[in-house]
Amino acid sequence: MLNAAQAIEAATQRLQELMSRPRDSSRFSAVDLQVHDSILSAAMAITSAIARLIRAATESQHEIVAQGKGRAQCSSSTSATIGGQRALSLLRNRADGVLSGTHSLEQLIVASNEVAAATAQLVAASRVKANLMSKTQERLELAAKAVTEACKALVKQVKTISAKQVQEEEVDYKNMAALEFKRREMEQQVEILKLEKELGAARHHLGAMRRAGYHTEETD
Repeated sequence: MLNAAQAIEAATQRLQELMSRPRDSSRFSAVDLQVHDSILSAAMAITSAIARLIRAATESQHEIVAQGKGRAQCSSSTSATIGGQRALSLLRNRADGVLSGTHSLEQLIVASNEVAAATAQLVAASRVKANLMSKTQERLELAAKAVTEACKALVKQVKTISAKQVQEEEVDYKNMAALEFKRREMEQQVEILKLEKELGAARHHLGAMRRAGYHTEETD
C-alpha cells in the first residue's frame, strides 16, 4: 500500500503543477484553456477519491489479517492495488498528454475506464474474505463508489468536449457544389469501411489479450 500512496502523492503533485502553471494563450485559445482546466479538475477528483480508497483498502487488509483469514486474500488485494496504482499513473500521464497535445481524448477515456476497472477488482478481492456486516468493508465500498463516480464524471466531461469539437468541424454541405458533395460522400463511405475493419481487428486483438491476461492471472 505504501507504493500506492506514493503513486497518489506523485499524481496529485503533478496535477497541481499543471493546474498552477502559466496559461499559454499564444498556443491555446481561451476555450482550450477552459477544457484543460475541466480535465484537470476531473482528474484531481479521481485522484482524491483514490486516496480515500487506498486508506479504506489498507484498513480492510489489516482487519482480514487480524481475523486470521489467510495471506492469499491479502495477496489478491495487493495485486489489485498494484493494478490501481498502474491505472492511476496511466491516467496522470494521459491527462498530461492531452494538455500538451501528445495524447488524444480517447486515450484519456480508456485510462479513466482502467482506473474504474482496477477499483472494481480491488473491492471484489476484499469482499471475498470480509465479514458480512464489516464497517471497514462498507467504507471501502463507499470509497470505491466515489472513485467510480469520479471516473464517470471525467468520461462524461471528455465526451462532451469531443462532441463540441466535432460540431465545430462541421461543413456547410447545403451550399456545396454537387460534384464536390458526391466526392466527399464517397470518401466518407470509404473511411467508414476502413474504420469498421480496424474496429473489428482491434476488438479481436483486445479479446485475445484479455484471454491471455485471464490465463496469466489463473497461473500466477
